[in-house]
Amino acid sequence: RAGSVRLRAGVEPLHSRCCAEHFSPEMSAETKFNADGYVHRTRKYDDLLDGKANYKGSLNFSAYQQGRDEQYLGVNGKNYYAKPWGNDSSNVQAVLNGPAYWKRVYYRENIAKRFWEEDQKAQKAEDAEAAKSASPIKKSASAPVLERLSDVPPADAYQGIKDSMKPFAERQGKPRIRAMQHGERLDFHNTLGHKYHMKAGGKNLTWDVSKQTHRSTPNEMRWILSNYFRTDTQAVLAGAGSEPNLHK
Repeated sequence: RAGSVRLRAGVEPLHSRCCAEHFSPEMSAETKFNADGYVHRTRKYDDLLDGKANYKGSLNFSAYQQGRDEQYLGVNGKNYYAKPWGNDSSNVQAVLNGPAYWKRVYYRENIAKRFWEEDQKAQKAEDAEAAKSASPIKKSASAPVLERLSDVPPADAYQGIKDSMKPFAERQGKPRIRAMQHGERLDFHNTLGHKYHMKAGGKNLTWDVSKQTHRSTPNEMRWILSNYFRTDTQAVLAGAGSEPNLHK
C-alpha cells in the first residue's frame, strides 16, 4: 500500500538504531544517578520541614539528621538492636567532638514513641478488620492483658538529658550576633565588629575605626549575607548566639 514501509529481515529501523545510540549504558547510569539524587533531595527537604515544625528557628539540621539516623538509633528494617550498628560514628564523635555529640543526643528521636505509634496503627487496622468480619469476639478482647497497648505514649528516656542540654544545643556555636531591632539589617559592625576588639594586659582594647568609611572584604560580605540563609536564622537574628549556653 502507498505509504507503507517494508523492512527486510535482520535490518533494524533507523529510529531504533538512533535510540540505542542515545540510551547507552553510560546514559542510563547518569539518568539513574540524577533520579536517585532527586529522591534524596526530596527526602532531606521533607526532613528539614519536619525539623523546622518541631524546633522552629533554632533547628540545627546536621545534629537533627544525626539524631535520627537509623544506625545511631539501632534500627535495621524491622529489627531493633537498641544500640548503634553499621557505620555509626557516635562513639568516635563523643571522644573527638563532644559538643556535636551532645547536640545529636538532644535531637535524638524517641524511638519508643515511634514503635508505639506503629502499634497503634496496626491495632486500629486490626479492629477495623474485626468489625467487618462475622466473628463476635475481636482478637484484642481475648488477648492477654500484658499485650494490650497503652493509650499514653511512652516517655522519652533521654528527656532529662535533653532538658539540661537545651541551652547548649540551641546556642553553642552560633554566630555571636546581638538581637536585631525591628527593621535593622546586618552589617560589619553588628556582626564582625569584635574583630577590632582585643584583650591585652587585663584590659579591653578597642581600635578607633571609622564606621562611615569602613569597607568589608568579599569574604566578610559573604559571611554576613550567609546569616540570612541558615536553617536557624530566626534564632541567630534573635541573639541566641550571644546568650549564655550553660546554666550557672
